[in-house]
Amino acid sequence: MIVGRERLGVGVLDDCIYAVGGYNGNSALKSVEVFDVITRKWKIVSSMTIERLQLGVGVLNNRLYAVGGYANGESFKSVEYYDPTLDIWTPVAEMSECREGVGIGVLDGLMYAIGGNNRYSYLKSVEVYRPSDGVWSSIADMNLCRFSPGVAVLDGLLYVFGGEIGSIFDTFEIYNHNTNTWTLERLSRNGVQIYGGVVVDRPHHYH
Repeated sequence: MIVGRERLGVGVLDDCIYAVGGYNGNSALKSVEVFDVITRKWKIVSSMTIERLQLGVGVLNNRLYAVGGYANGESFKSVEYYDPTLDIWTPVAEMSECREGVGIGVLDGLMYAIGGNNRYSYLKSVEVYRPSDGVWSSIADMNLCRFSPGVAVLDGLLYVFGGEIGSIFDTFEIYNHNTNTWTLERLSRNGVQIYGGVVVDRPHHYH
């Protein structure tokens, strides 16, 4: 990349990979860069309105959202989105809770902010953003608090994996938005630590 970054947010929009905010070893960053998979080059785009590290990133309706995060001793409930056609960041409604290390999932046109830390405690609460009315609302809590969990969507369900606290590394939870319920599961292999999750969506082959 052009800028060294840790604890950054990453999102994919229009066949480009965005590296958002983070920490360069000295200070929090608000700069953003994008990798074009066709040209295989990085370039700097417009910076966020504030510095953010340990933020969440989600893509919804062709916009890249930067959610929560932390900088200079403060956790954020603020959210902003990037419009690649205008190269502009625009603030939207704040979450009800400050969240750093928040997991982000997008399911059926809604964006979920999952867990994290508000600088005082780890969270199991979850909020959902509806772009139609531009507000956040709370849904059912997870079974466990989770900081920097992995999040994936598959077959209409939201999967939240692991996290960086306590002894929950080998657990994951499944959210059913039709019933507003979470189901707690554990890996069959004891001692396996989950730091993330990804969905590989490919067609079924029949023989």
